[in-house]
Amino acid sequence: MFHLPAGSDGNVEGRDEDHPIVLEGYQAAHFEALLKVLCPTIDDMISGTFKLEKDEWIGVLNLSTRWSMKKIRAFTIGELSKFSLNPVEKVTLGREHKVAKWFQDGLTEIVSGDPIQHLAELKSQLGAEMVCTILWIQNQTLRKPRKEGLVLTGLTLSMLACWYCKAAILNSSKNCISCARVIALDDRNALYLARGTTALWIDPYIPSSGPAQASFCVNLQSVMCRNCSKLALACVEYSCPSCSKNNSHRELSLLPGKQVGGDDDIQMILDEFGDEIARYKSFDQ
Repeated sequence: MFHLPAGSDGNVEGRDEDHPIVLEGYQAAHFEALLKVLCPTIDDMISGTFKLEKDEWIGVLNLSTRWSMKKIRAFTIGELSKFSLNPVEKVTLGREHKVAKWFQDGLTEIVSGDPIQHLAELKSQLGAEMVCTILWIQNQTLRKPRKEGLVLTGLTLSMLACWYCKAAILNSSKNCISCARVIALDDRNALYLARGTTALWIDPYIPSSGPAQASFCVNLQSVMCRNCSKLALACVEYSCPSCSKNNSHRELSLLPGKQVGGDDDIQMILDEFGDEIARYKSFDQ
């Protein structure tokens, strides 16, 4: 390109810092983040990890998608999946960058949300047309009885409860003590129970009158982070914000978790958004 005739002012783009090649519609921060992945530092190569923030990874995803850098894109999607993306983020990022799994998972989580997010917030982030469709799907599914129960495949921080009063014992996100990943209160993809007889048990209660009762209890030594497959939470005493009693990490109750994405939800989402989901899936083929 440097052999092409210069413009009327005699300047050639890209010749020096005062005359850069301007890429319209792109952000410098995104390009800088991409360079960190393409040209890692010695420390990055030794550790085998990249020290990029969430917004930087989104920038890498933006450019790798637009420039068809498929290997970088696939790697970036994996790295971003380690962050706690909320349902709206999954939908917006999935739609903008053609990530079918995020898009479908985000829609399912929004439809299954109880309560659903504020209308004004959803409209500003997703647009009125999509919000109307989501609310219609949720309205249809709410007409049918839902199965409630403990969903171990969807263990969340918000399900951990006081052994004494059964109130939620955590009211904010936590960082994994092993890998520092942020774990949101309702992130159903961040935690799992390790195999073993001490991971979960039933605590029976037989009152003097009335039916017997029972609650599920969990040992935090068995709660693992899906990102690093190591211990997720500190094994210390936890003070209940409701009754102020201290709880041993070995004996926390579990609140019932709502099952996310029943067959009816998923089918209606596919009916309304199936073509879009299919396009995103084909993008990586």
